[in-house]
Amino acid sequence: MSNKRVIVTGTESTGKTTLCEQLCLHYQCAYVPDVSRDYIAALNRAYTYKDVLEIAKGIIKAEDEALLQPAPFVLSDNDLINIKIWLQYYNWHVPQWLEDAIVDRKPYLFLLCDIDLPWVADAQRANPNDRDILFQQFIAELNKLGAEYQLISGTYTQRLQSAVNHVDFMLTK
Repeated sequence: MSNKRVIVTGTESTGKTTLCEQLCLHYQCAYVPDVSRDYIAALNRAYTYKDVLEIAKGIIKAEDEALLQPAPFVLSDNDLINIKIWLQYYNWHVPQWLEDAIVDRKPYLFLLCDIDLPWVADAQRANPNDRDILFQQFIAELNKLGAEYQLISGTYTQRLQSAVNHVDFMLTK
């Protein structure tokens, strides 16, 4: 089962990081935290198109390093589809290398967090009114990729149980 990746994805403020932290504790798997949060927090200015591409490269690097760890799978709290949707949202060009990497690096499983949790504002979140539109973009991109994905919804407890059920099923394959 080595080299399997599970990506927790979805729009802002849908409990992705909380779910990742809970799953990491549950499985003791390799974990790639949200690369964009640390990158943006270190900037002393607004992020740019170039920054978003650097974040994408950082995700790739962090996942590749995590795949070297002796763990049943790698859990990632960000992904290249998220980067693509981010670029599209700001009407920025999606480079071909990113499109290719999305296809070439398709993970074993996506856990798509639903927008049924209340919005929680923070300094890096910007889209409280576009959650449904962005969520539909995630579904469209996952379907376009032909990705294996499961919708994760409900309370934090329900989300964790649902995610564990889906990951346990993946581990039996």
